Amino acid sequence: MNTQTRRQREYEQREKLFLDAARNIIRTDGISALTMDKIAEHTEYAKGTVYKHFTCKEDILCGLCLDSLGLMYDMFSHALTWQGNSREKIICIGVGYQLYTQRFPEEFDLLIAARTNNIREKASPERLERMDQVDTLVLNAIRAVIQLAIQSGDLTLPEHTQVDDLCLGLWAMSFGLLVLEGARDLINGLELSATNTLLLHQMSCLLDGYHWHPLSTEHDYLLTYQNTFRHLEALIPKD
Repeated sequence: MNTQTRRQREYEQREKLFLDAARNIIRTDGISALTMDKIAEHTEYAKGTVYKHFTCKEDILCGLCLDSLGLMYDMFSHALTWQGNSREKIICIGVGYQLYTQRFPEEFDLLIAARTNNIREKASPERLERMDQVDTLVLNAIRAVIQLAIQSGDLTLPEHTQVDDLCLGLWAMSFGLLVLEGARDLINGLELSATNTLLLHQMSCLLDGYHWHPLSTEHDYLLTYQNTFRHLEALIPKD
């Protein structure tokens, strides 16, 4: 029993070492520079040992995404326990998403890439299954806040609108805004507000449109945003 536990612990530590090496390669030279040979070289392990953990480069990319989704889920979970009304909790999730994309831009890009068939067709089924499971947990955190709002009477969805419709709307708005924010220097002809103001205002317009109470005219959500930002920022691991 003890030997098996020790071996499993060593296996997990070695896998983390490989993922950290892959992350550093991507941050320094980009995804195109990532190879199994480079990971072996950076970690001073035989390439065959790397293959015992990952079936291919794409499997490593999915492993990095799995790590990223786990961190995102941890941040979203804090939103569920935030001491405030349901709308403050969904703002907390939005803040967590913003902080994640700003702190881990390479991982954010990987989460996009990992949804393409080019990667999913090559990664191991086991890794994909685990990634999809955590992906569902992330979405469930958003669903849980929306359902809480409905149960508490803060929100009544319009006819023919489902919880997942609003979930997608929040995700699409936040995702699109933060992707474009990352390319702000390439956007010509738009004079934009600061990111923090922009995200909060866009979320407020969407939530006010759904009549999610308290409305932005009834509560100081800027204070909520500032408080959740400071709280979640302190939870993000540093390099």
